[in-house]
Amino acid sequence: MIKKIASILLFFFLQNLLFSQSNIVKSIKVKSNGHLKSNFIFDKNDVINISFDILGKKKVDYYYTITHCDYEWNSSDISKFEYIEGYDDIRIDNYFFSQNTYQSYTNFNFQIPNRSLKIKLDGNYIIRVFDQNYNQIFERKIVLKDNVYNGIINITRSKEIVDLPISQNLQVVFTNLDNVIFNSSSEYKLSIVRNNNLKSNKIFSKPRLQTGSKLIYDNIKFDGGSEYLYFDSKNILLTSSEIKQVDFKKIYNTTLFTDFQESIYTLQPDLDGAYILNADCYEKNICADYSNVIFSLRTNKNYENDIFIIGEFNNNEISEQYKMKKENKNYYTKDLVLKQGLYNYKYVVKTKNGFKDLSNFWQTENNYKAILYEKKITDRYYKIIGFGENNSNKIVN
Repeated sequence: MIKKIASILLFFFLQNLLFSQSNIVKSIKVKSNGHLKSNFIFDKNDVINISFDILGKKKVDYYYTITHCDYEWNSSDISKFEYIEGYDDIRIDNYFFSQNTYQSYTNFNFQIPNRSLKIKLDGNYIIRVFDQNYNQIFERKIVLKDNVYNGIINITRSKEIVDLPISQNLQVVFTNLDNVIFNSSSEYKLSIVRNNNLKSNKIFSKPRLQTGSKLIYDNIKFDGGSEYLYFDSKNILLTSSEIKQVDFKKIYNTTLFTDFQESIYTLQPDLDGAYILNADCYEKNICADYSNVIFSLRTNKNYENDIFIIGEFNNNEISEQYKMKKENKNYYTKDLVLKQGLYNYKYVVKTKNGFKDLSNFWQTENNYKAILYEKKITDRYYKIIGFGENNSNKIVN
């Protein structure tokens, strides 16, 4: 009995520790050098920069590890020596304190490759960051590709009457132009990622058609979803068409205008869920301030399931930290501490299999990426052999 109680107490301690850690870890960005927007798929020779903030002054050291994974993001059955040149579990020694900000924070960043580590193989990788007590504070997934076949993604409106108003239909074609045969004994897996959101990707095992020179995956259906909403807090003291009010209580408070659930499709150019850190100062990583951003939403109906706010800024995470507070039957609010910049976000409702948008329209502009994996009989891990990308902004009706 005592052991059982101790186990329960330990569980709640770890849960509270993880939640408190997630509250102070902010503004995680994974991008190649010279780019403003984050990404998850890179060429194998790209220099990848990972940065994040810890609210408050630096108190502990942080370390990172890298793990090679299969197409489902499970650890591969190969040793680190096979995919890493050098070593990981490296202390992050590049950090700077915020300057002239009301909210103090420490900005950490590191690059891959670096003098201690180089990744040798293409494939899926999970980068995990730990504190000095080996508590994981966050992880991010990246895909490295090298010498891949180009895939073509064709996007049309759904062919089924029941889904006609809300769905988009994809066909993905990989054509081999190098006289290397798509092997009938190989195992192929296709992963399709919408708007860089790996939490809602779809995986397909068998193509509809396979020949020696072509793989065709057909009739792949996605809900269209809705366009992302946005606000820009680059000028942290100014109101705008998205920002209703700005005031100050210990830190800035940014109140957004109330969002309304869409009943009909409205064209709204967006960044497919991304966010770009920005401020009117030179060293934006350390001079941009934080504000308490107040979101509000009015829905068309009373939802029994919880509603969450997601975007790249929180890695599309469905957790208590991002759950909207239900003020009354159709009205929700949420406060989030966010760094200055341009943010895309949307509201989703939790489902048994994950989450879905509050509204769905076949016209919605979405970015789709298709990643083709192959594992031959003699292989011990999945290799990336194909990649394709397309946008539904020119969807065929």
